[in-house]
Amino acid sequence: MRTDIIQVDNQGNGFTEIMDQAVRAAEYCRLEPKDALHLQIMTEEMLSLVKSVTGSMKSAIWIEADQGKIELHLTTRSRLSREKRDQLIKTASSGKNEAAGTFLGMLRNFLEQAMASNAPDVSDDVLNKLLSHQVLPEDAFQNPEGSVELPKWDGYEKSILQHVADNVRITVRGDLLDIMVTKSFA
Repeated sequence: MRTDIIQVDNQGNGFTEIMDQAVRAAEYCRLEPKDALHLQIMTEEMLSLVKSVTGSMKSAIWIEADQGKIELHLTTRSRLSREKRDQLIKTASSGKNEAAGTFLGMLRNFLEQAMASNAPDVSDDVLNKLLSHQVLPEDAFQNPEGSVELPKWDGYEKSILQHVADNVRITVRGDLLDIMVTKSFA
């Protein structure tokens, strides 16, 4: 079974739909209530991970289920700084960028890492755009000096995903980010 591809963004559009798809996939695989909850947690944390690291999100997400094996797929575009790119790749079970599996992939990965080291921090760009429109994300806060700050990524989503999932694969090619989270429910 493959669910519909759902478009999810920062404004919450698509979130209810993808959570409904997770429930459908759990029913399709006849998962126990505890396992169905794990699937929902993995879905939420994958979305939260992307939002936390990239600062913005307009993603396509879908679920594939077959005989108790669940795959969550997410794809999005985001220009990542070297730090954010490294944070995402460290989330992968292998700790490596899956796009770097071949010689050409390794070469491309090396060049992208080198270029990313000179890239501006994406969160600063996002923050400047948000401030210029007088709109702040819900997790922004004002410090005592009156300036606005975005909280730093604490890795919470990473630890939850790595704990609940069997495998997390991260593929970064240029500004294209693909995440696949798998779990076998026996």
